[in-house]
Amino acid sequence: MLTEEILWPKSLIVRQCLTLIVPRNLSRVESCYLKRIYASTVEDGKQITSGDLAKIFNVRIPSAIDVLNKLEKKMYIKKEKYGYITLTQAGCEVAIELLHAHRVFEVFLVNSLKMKSNEACKVADYVDHILDKDVITRLCAYLNKPMKCCHNRTIIHVGCGAKSK
Repeated sequence: MLTEEILWPKSLIVRQCLTLIVPRNLSRVESCYLKRIYASTVEDGKQITSGDLAKIFNVRIPSAIDVLNKLEKKMYIKKEKYGYITLTQAGCEVAIELLHAHRVFEVFLVNSLKMKSNEACKVADYVDHILDKDVITRLCAYLNKPMKCCHNRTIIHVGCGAKSK
């Protein structure tokens, strides 16, 4: 349960953000693929293939297929006819949670640490999949539940639990 302890000094937030745990069985690359699949299919309304993902991540198609096979084995995605990739319910939920962490952390990096948007995005990609959910909830409350990230994408607060100041 969140209380007044949410109003931490910035130095405590940074220290707490460095105390990381792995909340799910995803690598950094797998989490990046899930976030991209969600952003493309759900937010942008476009279908996406392994070839599209290979181009986005600047890898060869077999490398993209390897990551997709791992995600499918973990039951986060389905490979449909004609090579289209869709998220399962579990994949969608995890992607939303990852994007929440990613975008909230981006906002923190840009607003509090004055990083540039693209730089903040790269840093967030390295930690969003391992940040503890409680840390993100506290950070979200500290930032007063931001509605948009630095790239003007919507931040979904499903299950966040953060209360606005």
